[in-house]
Amino acid sequence: MPSCNKPKLYLTTQSEITSIPIEINIDEKKLSLEIEIGSTIQTVLSSQKIVLNPLDKVDPPVFTVITEPISIKITRVEEKFETEEIVIPFEQQTVRNEALPERQNILIQPGINGLREITYRLLYENGQLFSRTEVRRVDIVNPKPEIIMIGVQSPFTSIPINGKIIYLSSGNAWMMEDQTSNRKPILTNGKLDGRILSISPNGKWLLFTQISEKDEAINELWVINIEIEESEPVYLKVDNVIHFAEWIPGNTLLVLASTVEPRDVAPGWQANNNLLELTLGADGKVLRAEEVIESNSGGIYGWWGTNFQFSPDGKKLAFIRPDALGLINIEDQELEIITDVIPYQTKSDWAWVSPFSWSKDNRFIYWIDHRIDASLENPELSPIFDLKAVDTQTNRSGTANENVGMFAFPTIIKSSENKDKHQICFLEAIFPENSESSRYRLLISDRDGSNSQIIFPLDDMQGLEPQKIYASPCSDDQICQLGFIYQGNFWIINMNDQFSTHQITGDGLITRIEWK
Repeated sequence: MPSCNKPKLYLTTQSEITSIPIEINIDEKKLSLEIEIGSTIQTVLSSQKIVLNPLDKVDPPVFTVITEPISIKITRVEEKFETEEIVIPFEQQTVRNEALPERQNILIQPGINGLREITYRLLYENGQLFSRTEVRRVDIVNPKPEIIMIGVQSPFTSIPINGKIIYLSSGNAWMMEDQTSNRKPILTNGKLDGRILSISPNGKWLLFTQISEKDEAINELWVINIEIEESEPVYLKVDNVIHFAEWIPGNTLLVLASTVEPRDVAPGWQANNNLLELTLGADGKVLRAEEVIESNSGGIYGWWGTNFQFSPDGKKLAFIRPDALGLINIEDQELEIITDVIPYQTKSDWAWVSPFSWSKDNRFIYWIDHRIDASLENPELSPIFDLKAVDTQTNRSGTANENVGMFAFPTIIKSSENKDKHQICFLEAIFPENSESSRYRLLISDRDGSNSQIIFPLDDMQGLEPQKIYASPCSDDQICQLGFIYQGNFWIINMNDQFSTHQITGDGLITRIEWK
């Protein structure tokens, strides 16, 4: 049988294959390679000196072992950041005020737009934008609202007043004189914080504090001439005045002030318990500043601060702090303690300092004494507070009214019945065992505490928030008046036989008053 020629068949097993073709797509180029089987993609890229950036994508992943022909895709990824600034429009706010004629407007604060910076993360794949993501938003400038004061008609009857009344409404200072309807703006910048507000002895200047724009300061001490229309305020270059600043009686252009050091922790300061004497020129600017009492610890809880008060004749200066009441000897730069006070343990970030007031004869000081409660082991926790008077000549004390509460705020006025005598106006806690949070009644009594009677609030009215009660200047032929704040409004009581009560404002915005 004849033979025939057949083609030879060669079989190759996988074990005999040593290289395989692959393709690399990168930077819009295509590379074709023969690589050894079993290599990883990372090895191949390294052999070709292909450098990957941190964000580059490789498909399949670089750790893949190559066992068959594949196509490798490398996507170049680039990260960029861009910022844009957008304007934050200011808001418009209106404040109703009865001191302005109806429909008259005053621009209290011009509006300022804010500025917001937004940062975006941009990812580009092979040069084409792939994603844009917001990663940061910061307000560089906070917007300030435009505040316009709108005059509204007062629904309350005008009454005559003695002296001048300065009151704060929404951080602005207004003055009443002669009649409660006779009101004019003194400062309308919205910055007055109410810490200090005092009219000079001659009624010409106003001493006040306002919020500071400096990051390192709490507030600033200023004066303004209230007798000159559109007078410019004068900065006294003293900051951080929390507890005390006052005109020295009989010296129109002398001011005494005490300062604190700002702190990041509550209450926001560490008291210096010092006294600075400022001599002002005729234009209100400081001519000389002298420290008459150096910074000191201030006794127990002295970090809170010390209060001071001149006698009516200006010859004595009393101080009171959480643990003591006494007089200041300015010549010797010493504090002379008259009586110790049991500190009150508030268990919080504030300290109790008794309100106090001088008698009209410059001899007695009325203050609130913290009395021991025999049922408690710790005397500092006692809830009992008595209204007392101490004779600054003999240092002898007497109790005028018991258990009145820690915020009784005594004020001495001339008697409406006998101009040669004086009476005490004071607050009494409605719940004396919880006088720290209680509302109060306003009472009047003889100087020894006898013949007490409630004069405010009227029936079916809530009690007062604790506060200083202000008395008008009054001569022998004038009826004395008391001024106070009730539910954000200014009220006056004529101290006649009927104790006639008058609501003066109704916008609920009053935060502080001064009467002289």
